[in-house]
Amino acid sequence: MIFISYCIAGVFALDQKKNIVAKSLFPKEPEEIIGKIEKLERGIATEELEEILKKIGDRDIVTNINFKKEGFHVEFREKLSASEYLRDNIREIALKTGFVEDSGEINKILSEIQIIKTKKKIKSESKKDRVAMQAVSSLEDLVEISNCLSERLHEWYGFYYPELEQKVKDNRKYAEMLAENPRREEIKGFSGTIGTELDEKDLEILKLLSEKTKEMFELNDLMEKYLEKVMPEISPNVTSVAGPTLAARLMVLAGGMKNLSKLPSSTIQLLGAEKALFRFMKSKKKTLPPKYGILFLHPEVTNAPEELKGKVARAIASEISMAAKTDFYTREDKSEHYKEQLKKRLKEILKK
Repeated sequence: MIFISYCIAGVFALDQKKNIVAKSLFPKEPEEIIGKIEKLERGIATEELEEILKKIGDRDIVTNINFKKEGFHVEFREKLSASEYLRDNIREIALKTGFVEDSGEINKILSEIQIIKTKKKIKSESKKDRVAMQAVSSLEDLVEISNCLSERLHEWYGFYYPELEQKVKDNRKYAEMLAENPRREEIKGFSGTIGTELDEKDLEILKLLSEKTKEMFELNDLMEKYLEKVMPEISPNVTSVAGPTLAARLMVLAGGMKNLSKLPSSTIQLLGAEKALFRFMKSKKKTLPPKYGILFLHPEVTNAPEELKGKVARAIASEISMAAKTDFYTREDKSEHYKEQLKKRLKEILKK
């Protein structure tokens, strides 16, 4: 049995005692090294891997490269001790195999690789959080547009059948009903009206307005589902505490994930309440400062007793502050930990 893995020096075959029995070294160019490692991580056989397979006689392979090769029995293991050995002893291996001439050269390559990876990560994360910020901003626009269209639809159709306003109060149902058929006589429960008459062309344009309003509500749903899908990928910890839509709105208010990760909990608590805070600071009257900003949308704040809303918002902001730092700096998914922590803190607050 042979163990095959890779490190920045190349692809290596090791026996059960971790002795290197075959090697195929990468070029020394950091960009090329990263490109080859990325291919291996996706299970693509590079020329170095192919060369190793030609060199070894053993057909039973254990590897952390998820590939298949005819004529070989390949067992994939995500965690492999051979891989850990290569990573932990990279400097010694690089010198012994002739990948580099001295320790200064390997240090330079390692440094350049790390710089390239960091730049890629920053670029990737920046793109991801900007996309989510655009999505939630679009969602807010859609909510405003759908509300405006609904208001216009209610006013316009109210000339024709004002009694429907009392029967159907939900804006979405109102639009869906009229999109299907705006003729009042054909609406269930119609028994007469004090409304004015409308001709066919008026009803046609009202039907079109109803259809477009309905589409806006449907687009709202799609945008919310999109945020539910992407936010746990971008910011799993903040999303676990705040929910996908609120987490994205906090990013918008902070100016991105990086900025959010730097904010203290006291600032996060008041995000969205800047105008109220400014008025309080300018006012000479004895008024109370705002206790929370956009966090009032969090269900735990909404459902808390009035006198405890501020304390609940403070607890949520504290968890979001720590979760944001984890999301940005370590990318470790500790969402269950933060949810449990918040649950405990809220239990202590609400039982007092």
